[in-house]
Amino acid sequence: MDLNVFFKELDLIFKKGNIKEAEDFVLEWMQKAQEEGNVPALLAIANELGGIYRVTSRFEEAKNAYSIAAQAVKLLNLENTEQYGTTLLNLASVYAASKSNREALKLYEQAAEIFEKCGLSNDYRLAALYNNISHVYDELNELTQAEFNAEKSLRIIETLPDFPIEMATSCTSLACIYLKQKRYHEAERNLFTAEKIFKNQEGRLNPHYAATLSALGELYYHTGNYTLSIQYFEQALDLVREHYGENISYASICRNLAQVYDKAEIPSKRDECNAMADKVEERISKI
Repeated sequence: MDLNVFFKELDLIFKKGNIKEAEDFVLEWMQKAQEEGNVPALLAIANELGGIYRVTSRFEEAKNAYSIAAQAVKLLNLENTEQYGTTLLNLASVYAASKSNREALKLYEQAAEIFEKCGLSNDYRLAALYNNISHVYDELNELTQAEFNAEKSLRIIETLPDFPIEMATSCTSLACIYLKQKRYHEAERNLFTAEKIFKNQEGRLNPHYAATLSALGELYYHTGNYTLSIQYFEQALDLVREHYGENISYASICRNLAQVYDKAEIPSKRDECNAMADKVEERISKI
């Protein structure tokens, strides 16, 4: 079993944007790894499967996949290694996505401690991890800690010119904190930086750009420019749908867009967005 082939083929599927095809492909390789008793392959593949389930809001299935990865870590005696830190990070992301924020925070901080001990203090993975920690604190409305961790992420990623997407993501996270603090000029500056980075990338738009678009929608909602707010939220919806389908993030953006249409006094569009959010949330609740 050649994992280089696995990742190459999976990357091609992701570039096509077909999440169902990616799931089927990973499940097929997962079965092969289990049949062969290939524990290292199982670790890598289970992490990929968990990621697919996470972005499609299938959180219990994601937890199960990452549990398989955690068991593989133990079988390989890889506790306190980068692999274990990555598995903890992935599991934490599921808890964060399902709004179990305190559990997510504990796992993220364990992963950060492991990464630092492994000498990754200037690595993009640690920058991404601090960004995730910042997001959880933001969700908990502990904005001082959220800003502190977002700035730690940005300080690392600014020294790594080969990771523009991570730079854009860090700028977006910091901007979202500024939005909550009504520091709109600082938020706009960071979001424009992120937007420029995403637009300068070759090929299809990166799915992480949706968070930047959504934050710009929120910025212009708060500053009263409802036309721009609607434009950015609509772009965010299209990008999420294209890459992940109508998941929980899609429903959340629909709710935000409904609020803008309400302020803009377009009740038909407001009701349409709320109805779409209801439909998606009901479907997800039955999974």
